[in-house]
Amino acid sequence: MPEAKKKIRVGLIGCGGISGAHLPELSKNEHVELAAFCDIIVERAEKKAETYGGKVYDSADKMLKDIQLDAAYILVPTYAHGDLERWCVKAKVPFLVEKPLGIESGLVRDLAAEVKESGLITSAGFMNRYRHSVNRAKELLQEDPPILLDGAWVGGPPLRKDDDYFASQPIGQWWPIKARSGGQFVEQVIHTVDVARYLAGEVAEVYAFGTSGFNKKLPNLIQNYDLEDAMVVSMRFENGTVGNIMSACSIANGGGVFLNVWAAHNAFKFTDWAHHVEIFRGQEGPSETIKGDVFEIFGVEDRAFINAVVTGDRSGIRCTHADGVRTTLVALAANESFATGKPVTVKY
Repeated sequence: MPEAKKKIRVGLIGCGGISGAHLPELSKNEHVELAAFCDIIVERAEKKAETYGGKVYDSADKMLKDIQLDAAYILVPTYAHGDLERWCVKAKVPFLVEKPLGIESGLVRDLAAEVKESGLITSAGFMNRYRHSVNRAKELLQEDPPILLDGAWVGGPPLRKDDDYFASQPIGQWWPIKARSGGQFVEQVIHTVDVARYLAGEVAEVYAFGTSGFNKKLPNLIQNYDLEDAMVVSMRFENGTVGNIMSACSIANGGGVFLNVWAAHNAFKFTDWAHHVEIFRGQEGPSETIKGDVFEIFGVEDRAFINAVVTGDRSGIRCTHADGVRTTLVALAANESFATGKPVTVKY
């Protein structure tokens, strides 16, 4: 194993809401120096630097040319991917990139090839792969493969009111616009897609149905909203597993996150954002209940990435850029299916 460095210089590209999930761990990691913050809204970068130290930039290209970094975090909206990854590749800076990894499948595939050729250490922000509950299910499914799954991520409409997250935060300027976010299925439900891939393997084909018009009846719907209100995506996996994953951003009551997976001898019922799981073993043994990691899961993901950069040992990273690309391509294929009204073979 290569000799570990004592400190690595980390820069953040994007200082919006998701940066707040990563900074608590990074700021107390003994191997990390938070050296730079970049955001096109420079005031956001300045606020982070006031708290954590480091230089401030309004251009990632400028930051990567000006300061020698050992790692970068790419924490930007769906539509903003492309140049940022390429600038990190050019600067030979390992990076963790938050999901989704892009909005256009051709660009996403091109980035995958360029990042692979670079040989950089990378991580994609699908943090559910680090949960004990999810990995216990994966362990059992190795010997008892999944047959059927269904899941959903059901939330309410984005509204113009003071306590609405999308109305009060900059995310409201791009999330409700499909050309910028990719829609609910791509931007949020992609987490459920990734857990399904992690447990059941590669998706071969998708067929999507969507509906809209319900949210448009609301008098206080957020400006420029043009997403599907709900979508159902049927999936055929390469190993024969079949399943459905549903999304909605129109249900004001009774929503949530869940994923059910059935195998011949075991059944798994995941609930909530934290992915608590009930495992029903049948004749294989007593049932199990595992509480999901609520607050620390981003820290687990961050430590795996930082450890890989520090030591050169990538084995702790559960989702590389290449793997995150494959999940993103499944979600984008669902959008293509909805647009064409036809099943779509997923092209990796």
